[in-house]
Amino acid sequence: MTQLAPVVGIALAVVAVLATLVVLLIVRRRRAAALAAQEAELFEEAPPPPQRRRNFGPGAGTAADQADMPDDGPSLPAFVTAAQAASADAQPTAPFVAEPPAPRQSRGLPAAIAGALAQAVVFRQSFPPAPTGAHSFYGGVPFTPGPLEWPRAAHTDLPLHFLLQVDCAQVPPRARLGVLPGSGALLFFADLSAAPGGAATTEGRVIWIDDAGAAEWTEAEPPADLPPAYADAAAQAWPWAIDAADAPQVLPRWPFAPAVIELTTAAHDPAAPPLTWPESAATADALLAAQGSPVAVFALSPNDFSLRDDGLMDRPWPGFPHDWLSIQTLVAMLLREAGRTSVAAARALWPDLADEDRRTLIAQIESECGEWHALARNKAAFADVTAPVRDAFWQWFSSYAPLARLVAPRGCVAAVETTLHALPGSAAAFPDELVARLAYRHALAVRTAARVHARVPDRLLAAPCETEADQSDRIRRQLLLLELSADEALGHHLGDHVLQFWITPEDLAARQFAAVEVTAPAV
Repeated sequence: MTQLAPVVGIALAVVAVLATLVVLLIVRRRRAAALAAQEAELFEEAPPPPQRRRNFGPGAGTAADQADMPDDGPSLPAFVTAAQAASADAQPTAPFVAEPPAPRQSRGLPAAIAGALAQAVVFRQSFPPAPTGAHSFYGGVPFTPGPLEWPRAAHTDLPLHFLLQVDCAQVPPRARLGVLPGSGALLFFADLSAAPGGAATTEGRVIWIDDAGAAEWTEAEPPADLPPAYADAAAQAWPWAIDAADAPQVLPRWPFAPAVIELTTAAHDPAAPPLTWPESAATADALLAAQGSPVAVFALSPNDFSLRDDGLMDRPWPGFPHDWLSIQTLVAMLLREAGRTSVAAARALWPDLADEDRRTLIAQIESECGEWHALARNKAAFADVTAPVRDAFWQWFSSYAPLARLVAPRGCVAAVETTLHALPGSAAAFPDELVARLAYRHALAVRTAARVHARVPDRLLAAPCETEADQSDRIRRQLLLLELSADEALGHHLGDHVLQFWITPEDLAARQFAAVEVTAPAV
């Protein structure tokens, strides 16, 4: 019994120390809560409504306008402010053009259709985008020589979403197949208020604007009642979004230059080109040649955000996150990741915690993400973040490193790409190596040690993708004027569907673009 006395004394002392620590922790939390309540009393007015990211570009004036905007709101969430107070108290390359074979009859097809099946006018993106007035580009708003009568959906009378613009003069004459206009611009619109679903058709329009006699082209003004894009799936479609209020009305703007490739492979009879897009090594090689400058594939990964000894994760550069939209993007992604973390995944991320503690931690992450997001969405999207706020955010973000490292690579990519397309010419603000590591996402094809990798490209006057529905009859009657596939970087959240614009050769030659039919088949 005498031998146990020292052990009992030590145990009681440990219990006393732990009890004291618990009391101190409770006191600190109560003081933090009191400070937060006092701060809330100072701002009794209702918070302003969240800013919808209506148009991210391309105007260079956007950055200057936002830099001049008054910002009287708080720069840190309340829980961070309270914690800090408590702590203190204690130019693009010219595109490659391969001349396609002359249009010819094949399998009884009209010459223009046969010619389209043997070629493709693909879109070589300019990355990073330069601050010049390109006339061919994805997203943004149309560039026109005069006022534009924005097309509307027949069933809702709401404006359609602008997809892209093609400068017809940039398409080589032989690739026009004798039916595409040689001047002016083609504007493509579609209803993107919801992602394509089971319907085989969707609503869309094509407008041809001739530039005869036009002295100056300017950006068109989108209608005020243009609906948000993919509003019913905003949180899945837009990296910074948690609800429909964050969905933009205008898609990301990425300039491109049309380039022509020839579709021939050893597997196909040269006199009878295939009726659908040939996904072959020869096609990938043709796309790689059209890409021109080689593009490295070295994607960002969690390894670029390793946890250091000081408890902070590595950053891609010291100035990250660089603006309020990048903070909004990171917290929205972290919030989504926390919401879908299963019990088994949580155990792998935090093996030393009990299940109840893991659930509490995830609930805390979701709550704090909500506060950061509410703060960031009411700031000017591209306004600079001050160094103290940036450091406080990164310290908070790093405190959840097991989960944060999973979303940091995608969040960084989304944040940088959004700045690049919204503020053309802003690439100098980022490390050259980082920009180079994003280029593969905008390339027609890339070469790795194993082989050439190429996705099915967006294209004009070409063979369509093979779809679940048989389209052989349509292919024999109509030209595929345009096909777009899913591409998150472009804001084309189409899932397993493609958008196809069809027109007969006769209607295209006669400039009867009202006759265009738009389909959204599954592939």
